[in-house]
Amino acid sequence: MKLNAIKKFIPPLGPLFSITLIGLLLLSAIIYYRAVKIQRFLEPALAISEPRMKFTQNIRDLLAMEFSPNQMTGIRFRAGTIIVDQSLLFERAHPEGGPTEPEVLRKLSRVFHAALNNPETRENISLILINARFPLTKDTMRNRQIRFEVQDRAVLILNSLYTIEPTLERDYAKYFAATSLPASVPEKGGPVVEFRIIPTERLHIEVLQRLERYAY
Repeated sequence: MKLNAIKKFIPPLGPLFSITLIGLLLLSAIIYYRAVKIQRFLEPALAISEPRMKFTQNIRDLLAMEFSPNQMTGIRFRAGTIIVDQSLLFERAHPEGGPTEPEVLRKLSRVFHAALNNPETRENISLILINARFPLTKDTMRNRQIRFEVQDRAVLILNSLYTIEPTLERDYAKYFAATSLPASVPEKGGPVVEFRIIPTERLHIEVLQRLERYAY
């Protein structure tokens, strides 16, 4: 009797199978709808990021050709900028001294020469800005003095690159500039020098061209 009572609450297998199938179809439809929405978002997002990602990867590849992983201590690359600890670019005993030709600068000169010597990469480079930062003080006169000293240091690095690789000055001088900028906060681990690779408008135009097909 108890078994018969339980069977009364169990629906027939046929309707139960149909309900399960309908549920699976509805779930599939919901997943498909959400996948389409995600794809519509990801496609233009990828169109925006792909040209810059490709350009950045080209620079990363050039750096990897010159620097092995264990040689990247004190050297970082992010947001299109090569950041180098200042101690790697000058003699430690004479940070204000004359120009040097450390191995880091030799390798960087080859990276920049390879990038600029490649027409496809060169078309996307507007400027390679050698930027040395300095800390601001409350003494405005002292700030001016430090600014000029750091500016000279940045120019010294640029001239060292030209000395190491004369082709950079002879053929690609218009792509280089050196300056000093105040640092909002002190750099962790000591002062650094930035080699900022500023992209051209062509890179932005390529992004707009890729987005054009999503505008309708």
